[in-house]
Amino acid sequence: MMLLSILLLGFTEYDKDNLFRYQWALKNNGNFLIDRGILAANHNVMYFNKQVADNIFFDSADYVQYFKSYMYNPGIAYAKSSCDIKWREGYDIFSQSPYKRDVVVAIIDTGIDITHEELANNIWVNEDEVPGNGIDDDYNGYIDDVFGYNFYNRSSDVFVDPNVDIHGTHAAGTIVAKHGNGGIKGIAYDSHVKIMTLKVLGENGQGYMSSVVEAINYAKRNGANICNISLGAYTYEETLDNAIKNSPEMLFIVAAGNGANYVGYSLDDKDVFPAKFNYPNVITVSNTCFDEDRYVSANYGSYVDIFAPGTLVLSTVPNGTYGFFTGTSMAAPFVSATCAMIYSAYPKVPIEQYKGLIINGATPVQKFVGLSKSSGILNVYNTLLFASIF
Repeated sequence: MMLLSILLLGFTEYDKDNLFRYQWALKNNGNFLIDRGILAANHNVMYFNKQVADNIFFDSADYVQYFKSYMYNPGIAYAKSSCDIKWREGYDIFSQSPYKRDVVVAIIDTGIDITHEELANNIWVNEDEVPGNGIDDDYNGYIDDVFGYNFYNRSSDVFVDPNVDIHGTHAAGTIVAKHGNGGIKGIAYDSHVKIMTLKVLGENGQGYMSSVVEAINYAKRNGANICNISLGAYTYEETLDNAIKNSPEMLFIVAAGNGANYVGYSLDDKDVFPAKFNYPNVITVSNTCFDEDRYVSANYGSYVDIFAPGTLVLSTVPNGTYGFFTGTSMAAPFVSATCAMIYSAYPKVPIEQYKGLIINGATPVQKFVGLSKSSGILNVYNTLLFASIF
């Protein structure tokens, strides 16, 4: 997980969301002005970690020189203008749909800052539970689980610590950040899209697989349609396998994982679960950089279905602020959001067809041939267009 501050130049439409121009994945014009001072002075305070920035792309001398030369001084860096997910065109299709149904995306991760201005209106609420009365009103086995549940601390408090519950908050913003309030844009922002908060990770981003299994079962029993799982384990767990395999009515979007020391590896050679569960209801996502290349730490191989933006992704972090993170964890929510739009607007599409829509809708990239099933990058427009014909 990495944090960095950049400034994108050249957009003509900000749509009342000033930080939208930093979301290169949504509309990439190919130019970056790297200057964290300008960013902090003119916009909301950004999370920034100098030590992380100094060690970014540690295994690549070219990347180190590329970023360090601009990190503390203004300068232009170049991306590829073709490297975006065709979000605006896709969102137009979604927003114009004459029919939408509710969709619940369960984020199985750290906790989420459910009070963040960008997120508050799109947080799932358990209407059968009375807040704070200490009673399991709906008899589901969990007391006061109004917004989800904290399986790590065994409590109803889904937001524990702003220094801990960053990862899940970031994922939530990518999916449903509010439009038109001066901040960023969520890929699937709509009143019908809700986030269920299922906290399974604590300090240092660690937790127990049993908590993940319990969270999946909770999501299933409480009406979640999609689970975003931006985490993984290196050993096989039969209980996790069964929880996913036996939930064909739910879709699981999972991160492909990041290699140690910033060196990604093929999932054909090494294990990461649930990324290697090759079921019709599992979509495994890896991370592309803004230069239309695999990010150096991102895993790849025949178990990966699609690449999506995961490098320097701007999204929500606790206490009403924003931050740039990097990793396959950041790529998965882009696909979860796209699938949420399909579920809401196109109810005739069976869950088992979502993976094919994501793969077949991808923008082909020559560099990704052999690195994933799709050999390409997520294309929201194509994917929704294909879904619309069902």
